[in-house]
Order: sequence, then structure tokens, then C-alpha cells
Amino acid sequence: MAQGKLQGENLPGYEFKRLRWGFSLGVNGSWYQLEHSQYYVDQIKAGNDYSVNDKTGIGFNVNFITSYRLNQDFVLRAQPGVGYHSRAIEYKNVPADENTQGGNITQQINTFAGELPLLVKYEAKRRRNTQMYFIGGVKPSLVVGGQKKGNPEVLQVKSFDVAIEYGVGLDMFYPFFKFAPEIRYSRGITNIHQPFPTVFNNSIQQLNTNTITLYLNFE
Repeated sequence: MAQGKLQGENLPGYEFKRLRWGFSLGVNGSWYQLEHSQYYVDQIKAGNDYSVNDKTGIGFNVNFITSYRLNQDFVLRAQPGVGYHSRAIEYKNVPADENTQGGNITQQINTFAGELPLLVKYEAKRRRNTQMYFIGGVKPSLVVGGQKKGNPEVLQVKSFDVAIEYGVGLDMFYPFFKFAPEIRYSRGITNIHQPFPTVFNNSIQQLNTNTITLYLNFE
């Protein structure tokens, strides 16, 4: 009976290894949270039917995983990688100026960013071949491609961002590897609004990033 139970447990003791390696693939939904500026308020007061609103886009992530066990319950994880994010802001009834003809305009910001999530993972007690966990930490990121700097026809945003992340996942132990689906929310704490003398930037005084990502982790 004891041998039968042992054969039913995959990778016995793997969760207690001090150092582990792996990779992850993810799909994300991203959007900006914006705060309107005084210019925007003045346009509304002047009777203009003008609006500026965020829209959600779909992207993906590819990351490496390095996990280091701190004690029986906590694991330190570094997850460097690259994220593709698609975010948009929809402008309706834009006033015409020297840079735009006005009307309804959607500014689509698609970027590639190098990311370095530094996370602490709390693991619940393993139940046969499954183990729930909670995870949280910070994620610095730097845009490395996709932005059109200095273009007055495009919304300008800063390249560097820092986000707070937290989420939940489920470790599932298979005979040769550990697989963990994980859902994680990321909230940017850096104002990435870039002052620029165009209607696209003048309507905004603060921009923060928001992202929900479904990760598929393999170790």
C-alpha cells in the first residue's frame, strides 16, 4: 500500500529544492488609467463634446524563471523577460490644431519592454500532486521598442515604469516537470505621462499602467 501511494506522487520532494529553473509564457490584457488635465476640463467647460478614454489591448509575455527557497513556506522568484503590450486611448471630437485635423482619433501604443519581476511566493501545503500559492512583488520595466519619440501626431509616454504585482497560482506536479497556471495583476505606480505640446498629451496629466496576465509556468 505504501509503495502504491509513493508511485502516485510525482517529483517527490521537488518543492523543497533550494534552487529551481524554468520558463513561462503569458497572455496579457493591458490598459492605461488616466487622469484628465486642466486643458481637458477647459474644453468641457467651453461646451465642446470632447472625451478622452482608455481602451484595453491584448499582448504576450516570455520569461525565464529562477526560484530560490527561503524557508519551508516562502520562495524568492526572479522572472526576467520581454513583454509586448498593446494599450490605447480613444479621443472623440478632438479640436483641430497644427498637428491634427481633429475628429475621432484612437492612439494605439504598442510596445516591447524588458521586464524584471522580483517576487515572493507563499506556498501552501502540497496535496499529492497539487499545491496552491500566492505571489507578489515589484516589476521594473523599460520600453525597448515600439515608441515614436518626439512625433507630435502620437501620444508620448515615458519609457521606464515600476509596478506592484500580486496574484495566485496552482503548482501541478507531473512525472518530469512542474506546471503552474497563474493569474497576476500589475498596477503601475510611476506616472508615465510625458508632457508634450499636443492635444493628445495636453488632455492628460497622469498615466498609470494596468495589466492582467495569465502565465503558464514550467519548471
